[in-house]
Order: sequence, then C-alpha cells, then structure tokens
Amino acid sequence: MQSLEATRERLLSALAPLSAERVSLAAADGRFLALEIRSPRELPPFDNSSMDGYAVRAADTAKVPAPLRLVGRTAAGEASGHTLAAGECVRVFTGAPLPAGADAVVMQEDVEADPATPDRIRVREGVKPWENVRFRGEDVARDSVLASAGTRLGPQHLALLGAMGLAEVAVHRRPRVALLANGSELCPSGTELADGQIFESNTAMLAAMVRRFGGEPVFSRCVADDEDLLREALVEAFAVADLVITVGGASVGDHDLVKPVFTALGGQLDLWRVALKPGKPFCFGRLDGKCLLGLPGNPVSAFVTAVLLVQSALLRLQGAADCEPPAKLGILAVPFANPDRRRHFVRVVTDAEGKVRPAGPQASHRLGSLAAADGLVDVPPESVLAEGCWVRVLRW
Repeated sequence: MQSLEATRERLLSALAPLSAERVSLAAADGRFLALEIRSPRELPPFDNSSMDGYAVRAADTAKVPAPLRLVGRTAAGEASGHTLAAGECVRVFTGAPLPAGADAVVMQEDVEADPATPDRIRVREGVKPWENVRFRGEDVARDSVLASAGTRLGPQHLALLGAMGLAEVAVHRRPRVALLANGSELCPSGTELADGQIFESNTAMLAAMVRRFGGEPVFSRCVADDEDLLREALVEAFAVADLVITVGGASVGDHDLVKPVFTALGGQLDLWRVALKPGKPFCFGRLDGKCLLGLPGNPVSAFVTAVLLVQSALLRLQGAADCEPPAKLGILAVPFANPDRRRHFVRVVTDAEGKVRPAGPQASHRLGSLAAADGLVDVPPESVLAEGCWVRVLRW
C-alpha cells in the first residue's frame, strides 16, 4: 500500500489545469485565476477627503478659532477646479477630490458656520498637515500584483478588481465530470427494490461534492455488472466529460469490471491501494487525454476518498495554487484511538467552542454518522490522540 501523500502526488502530477476562459466579475466568484493580474492604475486614483468637512491649508488653522473664506464646494464624483490661497477653504464631502493648495480636511463638526455670512466659517479645532486625507495610490500602487495565478477569487477579490475598473478576468474552465455507479445490486431511488438490492446513493452524493469542489456534473448513470452496458456508459461519459468518476467495480473480484472494460477501450488504468481507512482501493486511468478516477463502492469510503483525492484532482484541473483539502483547527473532547495499521479518517462533529467528537459509529457502512459529521480527523496508525489535543479537521 502507498501513503495518501504519495497517492495525491502521483495523481496531481498526472493532471494539468484546463484551458482558460474569460468571465465577467459577476460570474467569477469561486473561480481560479489563470493569469496574474496587475494594477492598471493607483487606488485611490487621486488625493481625496476621508470625511465630510472643509479642505484647508493646515497652517491657516494653527491658531483657533480660525476665520476662513469659503470659496467653493466639491462633492464626490465632481472635479475640483479650485486652488486655495491663504485663508481660504472649500466645502468637501467624503471621497471628493482635494483641491489644489489644500493639505488637510477639517471635520464639519469642528467648524462654525453662520447663515448670515455664507462665505465665512470659523474653525474651532486645528488640523495637522494631511489630516483626514486619503492619498493617491496609498491603497494600491500602479503595476502592483492584485491577485496571483491560481488564486481562488472571492468577494474580497472582486471588490478590489471592480475598483480597478476590470470587467472580466481569465479563469480556468470548470471541470465537466461524469459519474458512473457500478453494481447489479444497485437500484435507483424512487423505484421498488427487488430482493437483494439496495438503493444507489453515491451519484447524488458525489454530484453535490463535485459542485462544492468547483466542478460541473454533466453525466450520471447507474450501471449493472454487464460488460456491454459498462462499455457503452464509459464511452458516453468520456465523450462529454473532462473527468470520469466510477464508484464500485474497480477492485479485483469476479464482478469488478471497470478495469477490463476500460483497458479494452484503450485506456491505461493503475489500481492503487492507499493506506487509509475507510477507502483503501482507488484507481486512476487515462483514455484519449482524459482521466478516470475509480472510487470504492461503499458510500462512506467513496465520500472520504472524494474529500481526500477527488477534491485535490478537481482543484488541480481548475488551476488552484493549493490543492490540499481545506481544514480548521479543533480540540479533541475525548481521546481518539486507532489500533489499525492504516490511518483512520474519523468522521467528527465540532461544537461552537471548537470541541471535536466522533459523529457516531465509525464502521464504513454507517451512513448515519456520515450525515451527522462536519469534518474528518486524521488519526495515525496504531496511536491514541489524547483528549485536549489540537487537531486539523478536514472540511468539504
């Protein structure tokens, strides 16, 4: 068996980001930048007032009360055509350009105005040079890096890019993903079960995970253990998808048909035994430049393998700079023991105080504890993690 890290490294080394496309800022949330973006201008683009008040020469307010002559008014969005001389001021509002000759802004609360003399004010509190002024380029300098290639864009990035006047960005295309569940015992939800059958739940689960990981499910099918049916489904899946995920049928039993059918189509498939629990069997293949990932058929094993490996594969295809599953820190509320020789990824639930507990029974067929879980904790082989220990909780 090989380690999870070695498996992930082999997987990522075999994948490359998909082609780039240009999308509007409104459609860019969650997408990964294909190219570095540099600032085309300064931000702010001009010196401006940080509040409502009066633009002044600071030296004119050194002795208060200071009488000043009001020579104009400038609001945000207006150009300032004024040049201040000694003893003059201009009424300004937040974001308004600073007039030439001014080097500070007095807050309106520190000024007395008399309706009887509208062209005169009295400053009660003096200001220092450049007080209440936002400088041109103080936030972002021209040609500075706004976001690097591989950055996952969020609302905060869109705010910055929008402030720079950018309407579009180049991002990697979302991976199109096909899902194939294999097994004659599987029956679609909403139908009647025959004796010995179970309802198929992996494709709905994995479609939701694919969406959360940034991919687009474009094909989903449940196929019985029949070589002809499986061949037909694989051909159709590879015709429409960048990545095909099979669930079940990829081990070495008499009814595990994915490998022989895939290789008969001309694909190259490696079956990897990964030293983790649950989810040991995992396979990776290539056909006509596209990839296949084979997951174990047990729903819990498929889920854990998707968090640990499928998520990383989809991030790589989207051009992510970091392909590790996201995680947060938590504190174990009870000891976690793992007598197995494989790493055990325990399904856990985290409370509001950050205390981490098992979500329920950990047998690989127990979907109830999976539904209750909000993360996974990696417990090393043949070890015990003590109560109060800090751990990384993997998320999806």
